[in-house]
Amino acid sequence: MADVYLQPVEHESAWTADKLGSIDAVTLQWEQRHIDALEDAYAAIEKQGLPLDEVEHEHFKVPAIADELRDIYEEVMWGRGVVLVNRLPVEEWSLEKSEIIYWGIGTHLGKGQSQSVIGDRLGHVVNIGGKDHNERAYRNSLPLTLHTDACDILCMLSIRKGDSGGESQYASALAVHNIMLEERPDLLEPLYRGFRYHRFGEEGPDEAPVTDHHVPVLSEKQGYVSCRYVAGYIYMAYDELKEPLDQHQMEALAYFDDVAQRPEVKLQFMMEPGHLLLCNNHTTLHSRTGFEDTPGPETGRMLLRLWLTAHEGERRPINPDIEMYRQVGIAKRDDRVDTRYRGDATRALESGVLKY
Repeated sequence: MADVYLQPVEHESAWTADKLGSIDAVTLQWEQRHIDALEDAYAAIEKQGLPLDEVEHEHFKVPAIADELRDIYEEVMWGRGVVLVNRLPVEEWSLEKSEIIYWGIGTHLGKGQSQSVIGDRLGHVVNIGGKDHNERAYRNSLPLTLHTDACDILCMLSIRKGDSGGESQYASALAVHNIMLEERPDLLEPLYRGFRYHRFGEEGPDEAPVTDHHVPVLSEKQGYVSCRYVAGYIYMAYDELKEPLDQHQMEALAYFDDVAQRPEVKLQFMMEPGHLLLCNNHTTLHSRTGFEDTPGPETGRMLLRLWLTAHEGERRPINPDIEMYRQVGIAKRDDRVDTRYRGDATRALESGVLKY
C-alpha cells in the first residue's frame, strides 16, 4: 500500500478557478521601467557578442528589477505557484532578441534544461506536425489533457497566436487532491502508488523504454504534496507491457482528469503575444485547447518554453520516484534529429491523450 496523504492541502497553491476569479488574480502588470531594464541587459549581451547558450545569470544584469524577479520566483516556488506577466513587447523585438531576453529572465529563476532528444533548452512550441499523434505534442495542433512536465518551473512566452483556438489551461493539482479527498478518497491510493511510464523514445542510452519504477501521480514529502502526471505515457507503458490497468486504477485516473477539467477548478484563458506565464510544475497542471493556424516562420502559433531547475539548495522537497529520467530534463540524443516517436506503442497517442 502506498503512503497516502489523507489531509487537505491548506495552502494558497491549492487554488481553484472559482477562488481566483480569473487569470487577473495572478497577473503582474509590468511598466516601461521593467522593459528598460531588460533592454539594458540585452544591450550588454549584444555588446559582448554572447550567443544564447552562453548567457548566464551574471551576464544578464537587471539590478533595477532583480528584487521583483526574486518575488516572482518566491511566488512560483512557495506561493500560489502561478504568475502571468503582462507583458513583453515581443512584436517590437526580433525573435532572437525575444529569445535572449526571455532566456536571461530565466537565468534569474533557475537553470534551463534540455526539453527533448534534440537538446533544445529553449523550446519553440510551434505546429509542424498538424494532427500527427507521433509528433511531440508541443509541435502539433491537437488538444491536450492537463499534465506536468519534467522540470521545477515551467515558463511560457507567447510570441504569436494561431488563427483560432489554442487557449491555455492551468489547474492546481493540489486542489484536485483536496476535492478527491472529500469526494472519493478511495481513489487516491492508486495515484499515490503510481504507474510505470513510457518514455516515448526520450530515454537515455542506458534507459529502458518503460520506467522500472512506479511514478506517483501524487506524493508527499516533508508536508509538501507534489504531482507528476502525463496520462498518455501511462497508457502507452501498459500497452507496451501488455499489462492492462485494473478497474480501480482506470477509475482513479479518470476521476483525476475529470476533477482537473471542471470549469470551477481549471483556469482557461488566451495568452496574448508578450504574455509570460510561469508556474510551479510540481503543483500546477497545464494544457491547451486544439487550434488552427497557418504554419510558417512568420504566421504560425508560437510560444517559447523554458524548463527550469530551481536554484541550488532551494528545490521543493520531492519524492525522487516522480522522475521519469535518470538525468535532469531529457537527454540529448546524437542519433535523433527530430522529435517524432518511432516506436509501436501508439494506441494511447491515437486516443488524443498527449504531452505538451
